[in-house]
Amino acid sequence: MAVPANVVVASSRANKAEQVSKTIANIAPFETPAVSMAKMVNATARTYEFLIDTLVAASDNKHLDGDIDTIDASPSVTRQSQRMQILKKSAGISGSTSAIETYGVANELAYNMAKKSKELKTDLEKAVVGNQVSTIGSTTAASAMGGLETYIKTNIKYSGTKGAATTPGWASGDTGTVTDVAGSNLNAFTEPMLKDAIQTAWQNGATPNVLLASGANRARVSAFTGVADLYRDTNGKNTASILASASVYISDFSGVEGMRIMPDRHVRSSVALGIDPEYLQIAFLRNYSEYDLAVTGDFRSKTLLCEAGIIPTNEAAHFKIVGLTT
Repeated sequence: MAVPANVVVASSRANKAEQVSKTIANIAPFETPAVSMAKMVNATARTYEFLIDTLVAASDNKHLDGDIDTIDASPSVTRQSQRMQILKKSAGISGSTSAIETYGVANELAYNMAKKSKELKTDLEKAVVGNQVSTIGSTTAASAMGGLETYIKTNIKYSGTKGAATTPGWASGDTGTVTDVAGSNLNAFTEPMLKDAIQTAWQNGATPNVLLASGANRARVSAFTGVADLYRDTNGKNTASILASASVYISDFSGVEGMRIMPDRHVRSSVALGIDPEYLQIAFLRNYSEYDLAVTGDFRSKTLLCEAGIIPTNEAAHFKIVGLTT
């Protein structure tokens, strides 16, 4: 078949309109489980100090009738600290960009600042759960908060041979550098590792109820036999549902509600963190705030800022499993 003469076809028109969706799709991850579960508190100095205490271990306590009392030792509380870290994200658009009509965005600068807000929160999550030592900073080096990995030193479960691996924890103002397990001593995450970590924490008085792990390690947990919800109650319906993912793990020492299993993209794949949110705070010296930058040309720009630090109010309330294969 041929097109009749003088019939106008779409391909010949220079003025045909383009169709562009008014919706912008963005699936970039921005979940921040550790930041979200931490209680927000206010800081009033760039070094946030907090106090931890413990009880003297149980002893064989028996006395004679009528004997003279001896005053027991009362150890002092321990004073620890965290550094405040400044996190920033900025965006700018030119005058022409502000003037033109764009698809999917009514205000280009506002749209980009909304994205920067999510990016800033994921940067904060990365610092919170990471293997970052704290430092006071200087005029040439930025102050940095210590990540949870560098604080947790009491309850550590190694996947196998420890070797030279160590976590100094907090001392003399800052957290020390973590020495990782050698590559030859790494092992896959197993259920006995998790059980041992939970029991060790319990023995020291802790009951962490959230496990933060990388995607691969979170998937491994779903195969553990202690999973509490592999089957879903159908309430009388014909077909039962078998779940491929574990959301709660129950052991002899995890408490009746068990331990929630949460994936965190920013936890290192060689580590899994057991957290008790009751002993986790995030201190803000400056909460999320936005300000305009100086106009030095044909553009407008803004910066989003926060200054914060994670506060493990007692590091012994948490645990970590280290030396896991990636």
